[in-house]
Amino acid sequence: MGLYKGRLFRPVLWLALLTIAMFSSGCRTTTETSLFTTSGPGWHVQEGQALWRPGRGLPELGGDLVMVSHEDGRCAIEFAKTPLSLVSAQTTRTNWLIQFPAGRMGFTGRRQPPARFAWLYLHAALFGEQLPPPLRFERKPDGGWRLENTRSGETLEGFLGP
Repeated sequence: MGLYKGRLFRPVLWLALLTIAMFSSGCRTTTETSLFTTSGPGWHVQEGQALWRPGRGLPELGGDLVMVSHEDGRCAIEFAKTPLSLVSAQTTRTNWLIQFPAGRMGFTGRRQPPARFAWLYLHAALFGEQLPPPLRFERKPDGGWRLENTRSGETLEGFLGP
């Protein structure tokens, strides 16, 4: 019986997460897979771990975090629970893209990204840039960090190596 509940819970959780993301988003869905490639000179790679709570009352998901940033402001973030990619986000100074591969859903836009997707602000938060409300960022004494959307309850908490 417990196995049946676990199998039923996962698809229901993903459906709920993707539905929330889709209906609360003021952007367009996309079939784009990338805004840019992360090869060549000028890229800085950081790896670590993170916990993601997609919204208030939802369970936390733990996984591996990779952030690749370029000196010109481009950034790519990948959050995965091997072997499944959970979130892929890319930002430039003028465009943004976020994808939820498990749900085959993605959103893209121009100018400032929507605050409802905290992943799109992680790079900016880590580099001390001002965040739009309702986002709040804090550094922890152990070297970790926490990014929270106080409106939706979404949280990202983790650490990245240098």
